[in-house]
Amino acid sequence: MRNLKHTILAIGAFVMVGTLSVFQVSDMSKSRQARDMRITTAATTDSITITSTESDTGSAVVLTNTEEEVETEEPIDPATEQAIAEKSYLTLGYANITGSVDIKSEPNEEAKATGKMSGADQVEILESTEGWYKVSDNGVVGYVPSKDVTLDKDLAEESALQYDHYKKAEVSAESGLVVRSSGSSESSGVGTVNDGDDLIVVGQEGDYIKVLYGDNYTEGYVINTGVDLTGEWVDKSGVHTEIKRIAAEREEAARREAIARQNAQRASSSYAVAAPATTAQAAQPAQASAPAVSGSGKGASIVATAYKYLGVRYVWGGTTPSGFDCSGLVQYVCRANGISVPRVASAQRSAGRYVSRENLQPGDLVFFSNGGGISHVGIYIGGGNMIHAPHTGDVVKVASINSSYRVSHYAGAVRVW
Repeated sequence: MRNLKHTILAIGAFVMVGTLSVFQVSDMSKSRQARDMRITTAATTDSITITSTESDTGSAVVLTNTEEEVETEEPIDPATEQAIAEKSYLTLGYANITGSVDIKSEPNEEAKATGKMSGADQVEILESTEGWYKVSDNGVVGYVPSKDVTLDKDLAEESALQYDHYKKAEVSAESGLVVRSSGSSESSGVGTVNDGDDLIVVGQEGDYIKVLYGDNYTEGYVINTGVDLTGEWVDKSGVHTEIKRIAAEREEAARREAIARQNAQRASSSYAVAAPATTAQAAQPAQASAPAVSGSGKGASIVATAYKYLGVRYVWGGTTPSGFDCSGLVQYVCRANGISVPRVASAQRSAGRYVSRENLQPGDLVFFSNGGGISHVGIYIGGGNMIHAPHTGDVVKVASINSSYRVSHYAGAVRVW
């Protein structure tokens, strides 16, 4: 009986110990979970220290954030990141400037610079005083004007782009726009642009925007109500390089035209002395100019005819497809197109209307001087090239009028069609 009682007591004690162990394990598990939660929370939560500072310009609250980086499986999209940043204790801002500004050691313009803040830089706003933010920009701490910082990342990036880019725009007025010399409706018109034309915006003046337009990047002003921004940007350096190239081409064209006029003047003087008006050749003046025919069509026809005789051998005095000299080729081709011109190059130079080098069109006659009179003629075909009969031993061929020799001997052009 006693043994039975002892057995029952032993079993009861065993059960109590087991139950107690279960409770202890459960409590330990809960304690471990609580501890783990605290550790996780501590790892992802900012540690914040708040202090107050005073200065001559006022007082401010400094919020210090010692955030521990935590790796996440999924990347945070920019919009979410911005939203989180705006709610954090250290507000994230963006440099809303074109170019850069100094970061000052104190909140005033005379203070020493500790570094620079560039357009669209992401900064931490540490504190605010009147008109200034204390910021941290890539480890550089100091003060910048509060107007130069925004919470709008897109706005900051657009401001930064304007440092080395221009905005593109498009004319949206059905009737087109007058391009003016300045930003005023009272200023003179210097050109026009049509609906759908592309513009490059380089500035603004009141209700007018300053633009570059056309293939030559001409500068002018148009009313802003007739223009839509396209959202596209164009590199400033590329635009400026193109403007310089166009200016250089114009300068070179002007130089070549000056040479041409000088050569033509010398040639005319020399011809007047060497071949007076009593000779048969000089007796054929400008009356042999072309009839009034559509320019582009007749000029293209002259070029097409000239192409037929590529490869024909040069013959001095030749005027037929069995052999041409330079003026003989020109006379034959023009006659085939219903245009009468004198036989020799010097007289052909006096036929038709004078054309400047920059206004040359296919079908124009181009002339060259050897320092005396007109010594050579060819038919311009476009692209800086001509068809001509060069000299004995050669054939009718295409050649450039832009070689150094041709430029220095160029004596102008006439249009006989």
